[in-house]
Amino acid sequence: MVTTLSVLPKPTTILYHPVASSFTYNRESLTCFGCNQKEGSAFVIVIIFTAALGIIAASLLRYGATEMRLNKSHFLHQEASNAAESIVEYGFAELRKRWTSQTSFTLRELQNNPLLIPSTVQDFYADTNIVYEDFELVGGNVPFGEWNYIDPEAPANQTDPQRGKIVFSRDVDVFGKAVVNHPTLGKKTVYCAQVLSVRDAPLFSHAIFYNMDLEFHPGPKMEMQGPVHSNGDLYLQAVNQLRFHSTLMANGDILHGSKYTGTHTQDGKVLIKNIDGDWVDVYKGGSRNADSSYVDSRMGDEWREAAIERWDGNVGSKDHDVPKLNPVSIEDYVPDDPSTITDERENHAYALIEPQVANTHDNFKGAAVQQEQLSYKAGLVIEVQRVAAPTLPGGYDYAVTAYKYNRDSQLNPKSRPKQNNDGTLKRNYLSLDKVIQKKGKPLVTVNKYAEDATGHPQSGFYDRRQQQSMDVIDLDIGLLADIINNGEANGGNDDPWNGQYHLNPGKAVDWNGLVYVELPFDQRTSSRVDKVMPADRNVALRLLNGGEVPNPDFTKKGGFDEGFTLATNGQLYVQGHFNSDGNPSTGSSTSTDDGDTFTSAEASAALYADSITILSDSFDDTKTKLSPKNRVAEYTEVSAALVTGLVPSIELTGQQSGGAHNLPRFLEKWSGIEFRYRGSLVSLYESEAGIAPMTDRHSAWYRPPKRNWGYNDLFGDGIYPPATPNTRDYRRIDFRYLSKSEYDEALTKIDGFDPNSSSRGH
Repeated sequence: MVTTLSVLPKPTTILYHPVASSFTYNRESLTCFGCNQKEGSAFVIVIIFTAALGIIAASLLRYGATEMRLNKSHFLHQEASNAAESIVEYGFAELRKRWTSQTSFTLRELQNNPLLIPSTVQDFYADTNIVYEDFELVGGNVPFGEWNYIDPEAPANQTDPQRGKIVFSRDVDVFGKAVVNHPTLGKKTVYCAQVLSVRDAPLFSHAIFYNMDLEFHPGPKMEMQGPVHSNGDLYLQAVNQLRFHSTLMANGDILHGSKYTGTHTQDGKVLIKNIDGDWVDVYKGGSRNADSSYVDSRMGDEWREAAIERWDGNVGSKDHDVPKLNPVSIEDYVPDDPSTITDERENHAYALIEPQVANTHDNFKGAAVQQEQLSYKAGLVIEVQRVAAPTLPGGYDYAVTAYKYNRDSQLNPKSRPKQNNDGTLKRNYLSLDKVIQKKGKPLVTVNKYAEDATGHPQSGFYDRRQQQSMDVIDLDIGLLADIINNGEANGGNDDPWNGQYHLNPGKAVDWNGLVYVELPFDQRTSSRVDKVMPADRNVALRLLNGGEVPNPDFTKKGGFDEGFTLATNGQLYVQGHFNSDGNPSTGSSTSTDDGDTFTSAEASAALYADSITILSDSFDDTKTKLSPKNRVAEYTEVSAALVTGLVPSIELTGQQSGGAHNLPRFLEKWSGIEFRYRGSLVSLYESEAGIAPMTDRHSAWYRPPKRNWGYNDLFGDGIYPPATPNTRDYRRIDFRYLSKSEYDEALTKIDGFDPNSSSRGH
């Protein structure tokens, strides 16, 4: 039986035209396969279709092979690119590790001490096409650097955590080269470079800087004029209103509410200015007691974009990659875990205010930390030692001495102190008795605590917050200012140190603007990781007559540091106006008394201590055991950065830090009396001597002042006190791939580059 193809109604002959290379059809001659000659025609069709499909398949195979080769080549190039980028990334990590504890740099820093690729990379890239031996890692020159203002309105700075600050930047090129070698495809080489911007920001480029959790919960209205940063979490709430005029940054979370209670206990407005100058609330609507009513870190994945959209980059947290800003050479602060019986604290920044010990002492913290310590940098040291006195109450007394360091250069008061053979620093002692002879009054007075028959203090005073009687060491800042500001450089008749302390630029200078007062401290070997040596808890330093501070005219020329810095390892009390005229009609919480900055007669000043308490001029030592109503304060004005410790809040325990508004402590009844403050508030460490926390019973020792506080214009313009510590952060910019010629040319432009293998990372 013959069956015709039902696919085509009429048979068609397909002819191949050798010229046109195409098929033509004759519908009349096509018959079904198996019907005489028609069967042959159908067979021809099958062969032709098979051939066509073969041609197409061959073409596809050739295309696939080419595509596979191209893909492999691309993958090899990508492998080399990734390796080159990872080399540069390793270089960045190595620089961060090196420069965390390094304060100064030379131009050829990375030529004298090249970056090296670790040998472990060879094992990491084993069984790959990457050729470890051909890797290169080269660091460029380290420029001196320059001061830059990070403009908050520039789009490129929208997510920069340093926006709104003045930073000292050094931009360092890091170059990388990687090679892959495939057995059939050959070698692929990739060159790249990126800039590591190393940026130092002085601590006082912040209105408030906390090395731990930062809490705001003020009662009266509070205005924060400058940048605010926390290395921990940041808690925000207010009874009335709290406004931030600049950036608000935290390395942890930003949360509305109380750390102490874990809830929203205050419903005042918390306003942060956006890039357009508009005030935008943290509260977004709903129940004031609900977490969901606030734009903060509790929003989870939505928080990052919500904060950027709401405040244009003026608010940032860990979710915005805000870095932890430690002072150079100082390790991270680690709080204690209150749920355990052990003390896990690591209070490393406390080392900045500690006294010097021999480099062989068990508590010596290393040369890098030593070089950052204020006791090491000081141009004048006053040492207070507890000495045995069996005939006196308590069986002890205090001996006070003053000295300067014997430095490498008499012309440079910031040069390195020389060392004795036992690892201590060489001292040149100064006579405090001569000060009394020349000036008619002592520079330092010891007031050992004593009471009369009725229990009222007659010497020293009682700290009701600490519930501690205090031996008080009074330092007359006004007299020190007279000695330094009006001192005779060559040991004239009125020189209280007979020429032993030099103030004559061009010949010898000992004054560098930094005074350190060493109070008695625990020198025993510490079992703590941080090796902290706390000051004694019942002795404190008090500053008197501080309206004018030391700031001699010669520092305004010749490259010497202007301003005044005082540091102590113990508790500090500041009585009366400090570095200000005390006139409420001049100056403000931000501007100097004369309204100037670069030409101001007001010094740029700083105070460092374990804790800092502000006392008004009406503070009466004899009434310090009485309730606050017997100790009424008066208007007080302080112009200085305050670097101090705190006692951290522990949730639901009764222990509170008191918040940023209580970082400076108080012991009087202020009750609406103004405390005017312009400066920068910094909490770097936990207090180790003044360890009494803030509690709900704080009315037993003080009533809060009217806080008229602001960020000092001097600091805002980059005029910082002597020895101001720097924080350091790193920013990657300007990544680029290079051709071989661009790479080679860039290396030849590096000053001091030696093209041998060690300079290329091996």
